[in-house]
Amino acid sequence: MARLQEIRGLAEYTAKDVSSSPKDWMKYLDTAAKLYRYPFSDTLLIHAQRPDATACVSLEAWNQRMGRWVNRGAKGIALIDDTGPRRQLRYVFDVSDTHMVKGGRTPNLWQLQKEQEEAVLDHLADAYGLEGGDTESLSNALMAVASYMAEENLEEAMEGLQYEIEDSFLYGLDEDSITFLYREVVTNSVAYMMMSRLGIDTESYFEDDDFRDVTNFNTQETLNALGFATSDIVEMGLSEIAKTVMALDRQNRIIASQNRNEYN
Repeated sequence: MARLQEIRGLAEYTAKDVSSSPKDWMKYLDTAAKLYRYPFSDTLLIHAQRPDATACVSLEAWNQRMGRWVNRGAKGIALIDDTGPRRQLRYVFDVSDTHMVKGGRTPNLWQLQKEQEEAVLDHLADAYGLEGGDTESLSNALMAVASYMAEENLEEAMEGLQYEIEDSFLYGLDEDSITFLYREVVTNSVAYMMMSRLGIDTESYFEDDDFRDVTNFNTQETLNALGFATSDIVEMGLSEIAKTVMALDRQNRIIASQNRNEYN
């Protein structure tokens, strides 16, 4: 129970920390981008304990599904589990905490290759109806997709956020101002995370000023509204991109195999 209270305190502290400045928020986004399949509450705690993590699952999953043993002395990353009748802790380990045994395998952490960018850009253009300047580069396309998805989520998110602004710096602002701030931070956060995961240099596209308004989400409740929306949108967007990249990888492996057979 004491450990659970400690981790809850860590989550609260980290929420205040990452929303205290644009730089701290961008550092969090870099961690969350690598772990985009995890919800905001989990990535917040992973960022607090292991900001360099890249692939995290439970000890049982490493042993049984991946054939990897957790290294002796490795320290688990504590996450809060709300799925059961009682709140409790569960622990995950990063791939760097493990080693492979006979028959084991390494997680397939897909990476976008330079020669795949055009295919991903074409996919985004078709899926989201992009045209004009939005199709000039992959970064432009990602900004347009982020803006579109943030707008799609806006009405539902604002309904919940308006009940959570008390005690935050959003309190006292009119509805239009809150909507504007929320839309801007979510859009930029989604685009930043997708670019970060795809290996695009975020420093070329974002400045501190792009995230200055994150400091207004200075309570756990308001930051949750921002963080969960961002992570949900990014998971949808990157999951689709991942399918495209992995399909291209499979195609390349097939071609390479055919070429080897012809050579032989």
